[in-house]
Amino acid sequence: MNELRKKQRWVLVPCPDYDVPAMESWLEEQAMQGLFLSKDDGFFLGLACFETGNPKRVRYRLDAVPKEKAFSEFDEKKQAAIALAEEMGWEFVAEWKEFLIYRCDDAHLPELNTDPAVQALSLKRVQNALADRVFSTCYYLFLYPILLFLLQQPTFLLGVLTVGTTRFLALVLVTIVQTWGAVRDWRRLRRLRKHLQSGGHIEHTDGWRKERKRCLAGKIIRPILTAVWLALLIGTMVTLRLHPDAPVIDAGEAPLPTLSSFAAFPIDETDDGYELTLAETHDLLAPEGYTLRERSGGAIYDADYYELRAPWLAAWLARDLLRYDERRMSRISAKHTNTLTKILLPEDLDADTAQCYQDPFGEYRLLLQKDKKLLSVTLWWPKIETFPAGHIARTLLESME
Repeated sequence: MNELRKKQRWVLVPCPDYDVPAMESWLEEQAMQGLFLSKDDGFFLGLACFETGNPKRVRYRLDAVPKEKAFSEFDEKKQAAIALAEEMGWEFVAEWKEFLIYRCDDAHLPELNTDPAVQALSLKRVQNALADRVFSTCYYLFLYPILLFLLQQPTFLLGVLTVGTTRFLALVLVTIVQTWGAVRDWRRLRRLRKHLQSGGHIEHTDGWRKERKRCLAGKIIRPILTAVWLALLIGTMVTLRLHPDAPVIDAGEAPLPTLSSFAAFPIDETDDGYELTLAETHDLLAPEGYTLRERSGGAIYDADYYELRAPWLAAWLARDLLRYDERRMSRISAKHTNTLTKILLPEDLDADTAQCYQDPFGEYRLLLQKDKKLLSVTLWWPKIETFPAGHIARTLLESME
């Protein structure tokens, strides 16, 4: 190779990742324009560094990095492969992903690898490494966040509504797009390996130009999607931990029954400790919702109302709420399993789902689902009083009509 001038130019790689023929063809076309891949800088963040020189015909070849059996042997195997190629007259230039890049300006110099079967075997190792990368991408971008999400909200639909359906779907969509890019790279390399196994050869054409715009757009969009994914993930985790203050309202403004609607013990609304708050929620799956909280001395009353898109979603959410309580009880004590005590409700209640149970700490939970509407109420009741489950359930059902 002639001595290159040190004027550098950074160019975004326009070839699909792991498309070996496209990469070799593109580098050769760059050489015809007087741009030669830099031995010092090579590649960085999807960009290739070129040094200027006199235009000439140069052959570039990508060879798979030797497979390492142990980390200590990796550099030794790589150096041996580079030395062997240089003995054959090929100049080592740079590393790119799982490949070593060589070049020569002698049109008659024998190829590095002339046996398609050997080339296919080398690409098989790269394909296996890429398959591991596909799994890692899928795990860290999709499975791992979802697992964390389910661990913090062990019921799926309830968790989705908690963080917001739109945010959750956006997170999943970005993840699928990113993972699909890795899968496409794997399939592209697999097709080339199958072609070599069948006795074919690597063909250098300008076919990569057809995908140039799409490839460049993907390389620009991918880091943007990664940033969006991180923002969505952080926003999701923050949402799970934040509990913004709800506005205080008067009892007459409450869209749901309050303690005074069915309580058998006095409630002093003028007491300094009394508080009644209402927060509205709107979601893609639950367009209308309310969260009512009432505190009066030792009295505790929480009511969550959802009006979902379809009755089956409301039934699903009712099952999720029951499952959430069961799991919460199982985690409270490491030595003893705390269970929920079911309380019978009247059979003539006009509801698709009607559940009432008490936890070991004296709190009661009522789950009432009718058509698309669901009401989940948690309240504390004095032990000296009999809990009027039927009366409270009827009062709550009337408010859902």
